[in-house]
Amino acid sequence: MRFVNFARRIRSKYLTKTEITMNKHTHKLAGGIAALLAMTAVGFADVKINDTISVSGYVTGTAARSAIDTAGVRTNSSTMDVDSFKLSGMVSLDKVSGTVSLHSFASYDPVVLDAYATYNAGNGSSVTVGKFLSYLGFEAFDYPNMLQISYANSLAAFIPAYHSGVRYDYSSDGFSGGVAVLDSVYGPTYYEGDHDLTNGAGFEAYIKFTSGGWTTFLAAALDKDNLTSDQTTYDIWTQYVINKTTLAAEYCYSDVDGVGDGYFWLLLAMQSFDKWSLTGRLSGGVDDTFAPNAKFTKYTISPAFTLTDNLGFLFEYSWIDYKNTGFDNGSYLAAQFVFKF
Repeated sequence: MRFVNFARRIRSKYLTKTEITMNKHTHKLAGGIAALLAMTAVGFADVKINDTISVSGYVTGTAARSAIDTAGVRTNSSTMDVDSFKLSGMVSLDKVSGTVSLHSFASYDPVVLDAYATYNAGNGSSVTVGKFLSYLGFEAFDYPNMLQISYANSLAAFIPAYHSGVRYDYSSDGFSGGVAVLDSVYGPTYYEGDHDLTNGAGFEAYIKFTSGGWTTFLAAALDKDNLTSDQTTYDIWTQYVINKTTLAAEYCYSDVDGVGDGYFWLLLAMQSFDKWSLTGRLSGGVDDTFAPNAKFTKYTISPAFTLTDNLGFLFEYSWIDYKNTGFDNGSYLAAQFVFKF
């Protein structure tokens, strides 16, 4: 059975530490932004063992202090932990490649995260079978690919994580797209779907256009559930890269039949300065699946520093204003190291 919000809250919980949850998709970090991410110690590259086998991975640790005000009473929380690791192995043969990864958040036992095989059908087409990450979402799943430490959405969120199925992808100059048939779009936890087709399947599709410094991405997901409620989600984001400046915007809307609907949006700007970068983000949304007319507005600033090609640091301060959630406002201050290979 699909849990409407659980997997999504898990992702926010562990990226914000105290707020209410592929590399996310390498194809999403298109063009100039990929180079900028490398400069700010986000992203991680394969270590080639031989012509067939390569490995990659990362370890992150975060120290954070958060505060939440409820009816005039402030609750503070401080944490420091090695909060995630990932080890990925990839085998590349003639027309077939396979990827398996082991992953853990601080409060989870290690789990198999990626587990899929891809057949290169030629002419830009490929077919993938196994367990893989959702198409949806501008912000990355893997910590090294984040431009800041927390997610834009501070409520229940609508971006899926991992699930199992089969997908077809196509890419050419300036265009790419894909469709996927899944066990479920949302699963009982972040690292898998529900493994059950008798209660309904999940479907995702996306198209992406690139031209010069512009990238525009549109996606939709349908999670059929014969036991509870169907859920439909739409996600659109765009980014513009000029020299060392990146501008981005995203809007995501989701409707859960008989439960409620909601949306979130973000506006983001990042400027790179040699080994430093600075990201500013404004986000907000409404989520009736969390509480009737629950709203938030979030303000985030996040510097990053690259010490070496394999070691970097992220810092963040966020202020969140809540309406109709049971909270008044909250703040989040954090520093994170990222070791990648």
